Amino acid sequence: MRKTILLSLMLAICAVLALAQSVRVSTAYNYPTLPGSSQDSILNGLKSIRGCNVGNDIDGDGRKEIAVTNYNGNGVVNIFEVVGNDSIQLVWTSPIPTTGGGVSTPRYVLFGDLDNDGRGEVIFQINSWGILIFEWDGVVGSDNYGTQPSQVIGSTFLAGVTGNTEYMELLDIDGDGANELLCAYNASTNATDAYYSISAVGDWNTGDPGFSSFTVEYVGIRTNLATYGISGGTPYAMISANFDGVGNKEVLIHNWNIKNVVPMRVTGADTYQLSDTSNGKQNYFIGQGDDLVALFGGMAYDIDNDGREEVYLPTYVGTIIGPNNGKIHMISYEAGQSTAEIDSSNITAIDVSNISGNTSIFGYGYGDIDNNGMKEIYTSTSYPYNIIAAEFQGGDKRNPANWVSRLVYAGESDIYTTVSYIDSLSLLDTVGSVQTAFASKLYARASDIDGDGLEDIVLPYQALNDSTTVHNLTWNVGSSMYDTVTTVIANPKRWGLRIIERDMGTGVRGKDVTIILPEHYKLGQNYPNPFNPTTTINYTLPIATKISLKVYDVLGKEVKTLINGELKESGESAITWNGTNNQGVQVVSGTYFYTLTFGNFSKTNKMMLLR
Repeated sequence: MRKTILLSLMLAICAVLALAQSVRVSTAYNYPTLPGSSQDSILNGLKSIRGCNVGNDIDGDGRKEIAVTNYNGNGVVNIFEVVGNDSIQLVWTSPIPTTGGGVSTPRYVLFGDLDNDGRGEVIFQINSWGILIFEWDGVVGSDNYGTQPSQVIGSTFLAGVTGNTEYMELLDIDGDGANELLCAYNASTNATDAYYSISAVGDWNTGDPGFSSFTVEYVGIRTNLATYGISGGTPYAMISANFDGVGNKEVLIHNWNIKNVVPMRVTGADTYQLSDTSNGKQNYFIGQGDDLVALFGGMAYDIDNDGREEVYLPTYVGTIIGPNNGKIHMISYEAGQSTAEIDSSNITAIDVSNISGNTSIFGYGYGDIDNNGMKEIYTSTSYPYNIIAAEFQGGDKRNPANWVSRLVYAGESDIYTTVSYIDSLSLLDTVGSVQTAFASKLYARASDIDGDGLEDIVLPYQALNDSTTVHNLTWNVGSSMYDTVTTVIANPKRWGLRIIERDMGTGVRGKDVTIILPEHYKLGQNYPNPFNPTTTINYTLPIATKISLKVYDVLGKEVKTLINGELKESGESAITWNGTNNQGVQVVSGTYFYTLTFGNFSKTNKMMLLR
């Protein structure tokens, strides 16, 4: 039996789930709630998660991170940390842009280390700001990436910085010992659309650029690359892949122009060469007349372990109905084949249309979630085909007959945009319009994010309605018509993320995952208040956490440290303050504030001492 792991990032509090020591927390909706409903201040407005990524324990505390893009507040990134087999905790949210932002950004987020200083970074792009880099502060377990960017790749380096990026990569592409950021930038005009390889000069610290800067190692302006079929379409991706299995990786440039692809070789430090134009094989239009694109980019993977990677590009078809519907295009090179050119021999169409319903397909990933020993390429689309696998059966990977498609996860059949309850003289009928939301930039890298030994796939969702319209129709004998009452209710399945996971055999099983948010940490009002000479402060932790609890005066000066970065167990606890400062001296009457700090969040209450 297949189920889903319902990883519900929801904004309004609607249900409670038990945690250890009877501490109860709420799941949270991922869409704005209806007027008058309770809303969560952190995730309010998480309208759409276009992209997600998984970090391999960036802060060194033994826990993996999940970063998600969030269109709320002109665009932010939320980072969650896996804190158990069935729980994740919000640990950091990027600052909301005070200017700019919006235009459905950020669209992509990645982890990396562009300045090569050994401290991980969160990197994403915000419209009219550019590419923002937030660096971890280096403190084990802090999950702190700062309250302002460490560096920004803005208009000084990216002409026409207004725009968006669907896909980025960070790696040492040219073998010079320093990382480069590969970025296809859909800028404000065709003349500023470009493909970049950018490296750092110097390094930066958390929230502090210092004297660092950037070098643009390669820039290809869209309007200057007509020979390669690039000038006719929007930049979408620069995907690194070791096509020939030797030396530096190559780069596959992809733009929205009949699903055009162009190979680029990286022949040495800061040396990038587009394909050979002498034989007419400098690019290839996969669409062959149909204006297709891999809307979210693609990925490299070596499906047959021959040492040569392939690139996989799902097909977005828009309203086109044609031979490329439901195709994943694989770009590959045989041994000895020149990576300075590309033609039809490098393109294989893997057909999943019998599963995808001939619709557009979006995401990409790989693994073996059914545990049968055969590798799979995953893609995503709308209900009822949310996750599809193309399973490689062995043999020649270029032979489409050696690929078998199957449905991994259909999606939920009871997510409705409208529901009508019809009462015809006590004969009840229910008619619903199912919401056909789609899983977007899924994360699947044969991954096991919760460390339970079972492969899983993380599914971000877009286009789910925040509410359901309900029509109640009752037959009125007197008027021979239906009396209709219409209400709007919060959609109980406004998913932000889901996870599907392999069970102990070859199937897929699901589990609910609890989302731990800052409001689940409780700081009670001290008692008695006012007090003399002592008072008790209660606090509640949803999980075992390192916390601090300090008392401050009205000027913000620390008066007393009650708890200093200590690991405390989950549940309700209390501590007493006797009205003395850190030197053991009795403090004067007046107003004081006490602050509970946990990770990058804190809560403060006020109290009064009367002597």
